[in-house]
Amino acid sequence: MSTIWEDVTFEKRESLQGLEVADCTVIGAGLAGVLIARELQSRGFSVVVLEADRVCSGATARTTAKITSQHGLIYNRISRQIGKTQARLYYESNQKAIDRYEEIIKAYGIDCDFKRLPSYVYSRSNVYNLLQETLSATNAGAKCRYTKDTSLPFGIRGALRFEDQAQFHPLKFAKALAKNLKIYEKTPVTRIEDGKVLTQSGEVRTQYIVCATHYPIINIPGFYFLRQHQERSYALALSSQTKLDGMYLGIDDGHSLRSFDGGIILGGEKHRTGKNTKGGCLCRLKDFASENFEGAEILGSWSNQDCITHDGLPFIGRYSRFSPRFFVATGFNKWGMSLSMVASELIADMICGRKNEYEKLYTPARMNIRAGAGGFLLDAGSSAYHLISGLVSKKERKCPHLGCRLQKNPDENTWECPCHGSGFDKTGQVKFSPAKKNIEKKQG
Repeated sequence: MSTIWEDVTFEKRESLQGLEVADCTVIGAGLAGVLIARELQSRGFSVVVLEADRVCSGATARTTAKITSQHGLIYNRISRQIGKTQARLYYESNQKAIDRYEEIIKAYGIDCDFKRLPSYVYSRSNVYNLLQETLSATNAGAKCRYTKDTSLPFGIRGALRFEDQAQFHPLKFAKALAKNLKIYEKTPVTRIEDGKVLTQSGEVRTQYIVCATHYPIINIPGFYFLRQHQERSYALALSSQTKLDGMYLGIDDGHSLRSFDGGIILGGEKHRTGKNTKGGCLCRLKDFASENFEGAEILGSWSNQDCITHDGLPFIGRYSRFSPRFFVATGFNKWGMSLSMVASELIADMICGRKNEYEKLYTPARMNIRAGAGGFLLDAGSSAYHLISGLVSKKERKCPHLGCRLQKNPDENTWECPCHGSGFDKTGQVKFSPAKKNIEKKQG
């Protein structure tokens, strides 16, 4: 499945051979890795980026590319479960990220279709949650208002509108930043030691390491496989005469909409990775498109994968308490555009020894028990079931990450791990971390 962003081609980079030395090593050349590397380099560090595949060939190439501080009903959730101060910090950090994108785009003269627009969360059935979110977002400092007026082609009960949000072309933006970075492609990391990052054909000796691989590839320390799960969702690019005045997300139907030059991007039909064994997600999305965008032609279709944390906040900071020079950026909960920028500033500040007021909010060392207990128990139960299934079955395909039984996704003809979200194409080639190895051919 192809995306509308892939009209942009990146120059191919060589793979790492032999020894490289750098102040900082960033693992992963998606948007988060590119932004973190650019920020560190701008502060005077020598930086090497190691990418297992090609630059921005993963989640960044499949995003809907909304840069927003409006992330569903996040502000009411944070206010109730963690605190009103934390809700304000969350809004500030993400809104500053939007402004930072605009600053960089202007400074570098990047032509990436950046456009300021409002964003909306809407409901077609019940406005109670929207009214609660309006109050919480307002208390957090958001420039927002409740409304019933939208440019959607169907009726709604109500919507919450955020001002000063943005959208862009992610690969045009990333390409402009990546050209000034030292990046090695087709260079999967095999092991990390103190001051060393090892690959199949070389190593980097370094002071600081940042893991920006979407889902962390190192199990211990950190234990991120116990602290988040992965979800897949689908998108269609539609040629349509419908004109949207902003970006939209339905809180009851889960549909995401935004415009691009030539039409509309429609997203939705999310499911936990490995839980679409009957298929039908793309068909349902196409049905929604035909019902609401009469005469629209499908220009492209694709899927993406997102890391979902138990408390709704990403993990940005030190990889663990035991690794002071090892950092991580993961768990963006479907909002990787703004949070990748947040991560670049925060991690660079930590490496430089500067105070950052958002460090405590996003620290991977946090323990938001009230907000995360339910998600932890659900994820732990699902993982335990599929791990045991993998142990007792000798015929089923197993994930090389931790041995969980893989499930078929008929919508994409792929194999997925319902435990931790690793994904493999029909030939067994790994496409999504945390797995680092392909499926053994003798399986299945």
